[in-house]
Amino acid sequence: MSRSELADAVNAALDQIYPARNIAAHYVDHRWVGKLERGEHRWPGDARRAALRQVLGADNDADLELYSPRRADSTFLSTKQAAPGPGTWDETIHLLRDQWHLLVQNDKMFGPEYALTGVTRQLTLIDDLLHEVPHALRPALVRLAAQYAESAAWLNQSLNYHPAGHHWTQQALTWATQISDPTMTAWATYRSSQQWLTSGNPTQAVKQAATALLFDQKLPGPMRAALRVQHAHSLAATGEHRVAMLLLDDAHRWAADRHSGQPEGEHGSYCTSGYIEVHRGICLRLAQQPEEAVQVLDKALPVIPSRHRQDFASALFNKAAAHAAASQPDLAAATAHQALPIARRAGSRRILHQLTQLGSTVSRHQHLPDVRAFLDDLAVAT
Repeated sequence: MSRSELADAVNAALDQIYPARNIAAHYVDHRWVGKLERGEHRWPGDARRAALRQVLGADNDADLELYSPRRADSTFLSTKQAAPGPGTWDETIHLLRDQWHLLVQNDKMFGPEYALTGVTRQLTLIDDLLHEVPHALRPALVRLAAQYAESAAWLNQSLNYHPAGHHWTQQALTWATQISDPTMTAWATYRSSQQWLTSGNPTQAVKQAATALLFDQKLPGPMRAALRVQHAHSLAATGEHRVAMLLLDDAHRWAADRHSGQPEGEHGSYCTSGYIEVHRGICLRLAQQPEEAVQVLDKALPVIPSRHRQDFASALFNKAAAHAAASQPDLAAATAHQALPIARRAGSRRILHQLTQLGSTVSRHQHLPDVRAFLDDLAVAT
């Protein structure tokens, strides 16, 4: 497991072992696991040790190579674990997890259509393996199934295949619920909120975002930031602009660029400070403050990582939409024209669809050179 996955599993085990106690003070995150690996934590508290034993299938603390600092240092054994043996179930799960990270990168480099082919094949394989996996390893494989299903939901959303996106979100929720996994349950619920917002139902999007935040204390930082951003966007769409801005302010505490060492491809790793500020611009536009939205988006665009092409194209589209709302059709068209080739290379039909809708908005200004040039290229691209 990655550090984040082990932390999630430990927190879930704490809930199972101590159902009648408020155990939140004992929850851990990926940084705590890192300290455990480096030997900075040699003797966690009783509750955390019990959870670690359950998650890792250990009979006692010695099996985990943990020891009390009161013992002599010479009794400490290396915490390095052997790689999974060839042909074992552990190796299969390990390889499938590695493939998930690779497919996330494929989405960034080659677009969602390319990545979806691999994700769909892996889901078919995992569905077969779920009928064979030993009982002790089933939760790990079910979690991986939920992870792949949520990725399929996002990729279909990027391709504007909304029914398929909803289907895979529900499947991810079903698998995550089977094993009481807080991280995947929260993330699939977050994805559901996005889908409700896209389909024009912000009230339901707010409900789903609030439900995802019920798991907040058990999640790694970047996920906590992403959930706040989605909640803010949904609230702004219902007119709750002040609360939305406060949520975005709070999201910066957990932004991905504030947590060095977070693996690229982990849930929420895209939720950087720039991503948060893009959504501030969106919320300002929804609050009918388009000029302020443009100013915020101008500052946010340079700090979006270059490899996040869909995020960059989406930010440009939202800036163009703000210009259109400010009755600046020439600037709207020029900005959308910038976004067009990026959205095409990123393979995001969702953003191309949004640009097409913007084209309809500015089409009555075809006498303007920037508008005419954008509409001509849009016709070719779509």
